[in-house]
Formats: sequence, C-alpha cells, structure tokens
Amino acid sequence: MPLTPTKRGKIVNNQQGFTLVELIIVIVLIGILAVTAGPRIFGSGGVDQVVTERQLLSLLRLQQQQAMQDVVNPCYGVNLNSAEVTPYNCGQPIDNARIVTLPNDNTLAIVSSLPNAAVGFHFNALGCPVSTGHETSAENCGQSAVELQINGANARSVCVQSQGYIRVGNCS
Repeated sequence: MPLTPTKRGKIVNNQQGFTLVELIIVIVLIGILAVTAGPRIFGSGGVDQVVTERQLLSLLRLQQQQAMQDVVNPCYGVNLNSAEVTPYNCGQPIDNARIVTLPNDNTLAIVSSLPNAAVGFHFNALGCPVSTGHETSAENCGQSAVELQINGANARSVCVQSQGYIRVGNCS
C-alpha cells in the first residue's frame, strides 16, 4: 500500500483493484449460489428419472424375494401401466407407499416376449420373471428377460434378466 502525500498535507491511498483473498471469497460465494440455486432455476435434469429407476429396482427385488420365500403361492409380481408400477401380492391389499409413480412427462415402456408383459409379470420360486399365467400353470426360468424403460428427458432402464438377475440398464 504505497501512500503518497498531496499538496495540502493529506495522505492519499493509490491502491486499486482487489486482493487475492477478496477474489477467492467472491468465487467461493458464487460457487455456493450456483450449487444451491442452479437446480431450482434450470430444472431437475433427469433426477426424477434416476429416483424412479432406483425405486423400481427396489420394488422388483422385494417382489422377487417374496416370491422366492413363499414357494406355496406363485403370485408375486408387478402390475404395470404407463403411469405407475404396482406390486401384486396374491390379491392382498397394497400400501400406497409401495406404488412407484412415474414423474410427469415420463412414460413406461416394456420390452419382453413374455405373454402380456406390458400389463405385468410375476416371479417364480427361483426368482425368474414369468407371465401372469404362472398362478395357474407353473412356468420355468429362462423364457424371456423383461426390460422396463422410463422414457422422458433422459431414458433410463431396469432389466430383469431371464434367470432373475435384476439390474439397472438395458437387457441387450
């Protein structure tokens, strides 16, 4: 900070600009604002789809586990429509909290060769995906994989492979 005297005996500070510390503080504050306010201003950018994908993955794994534990009743699976995925527990009432609802402007598409897979499918006692006809006529593993595609801003998929492995991603 150089100080220079003026003609009238006053000392004037000739310093101009910002210090490095001041610049770093401003950059940090702008970064904090961008992280907190950015998603609200620019939208969720597919976050809803990722959350729905994880909920769907969890629901399918739970239904599969129930089917594997209850070998007497071959009726655990999911019912599907374009807006939601509903668990099916042998005709028992389902808690609304277990229903996976798709975010607005998203649709659900099903890719499978199982009969009527577009409206739902079950799991057999080995955890493999089978058609809803499994309740009346037992079906074996290995018939077909089931791919649930969440279509919207970003496409997401959940695959139930023909041998029962459930994972995120395409079945191909």
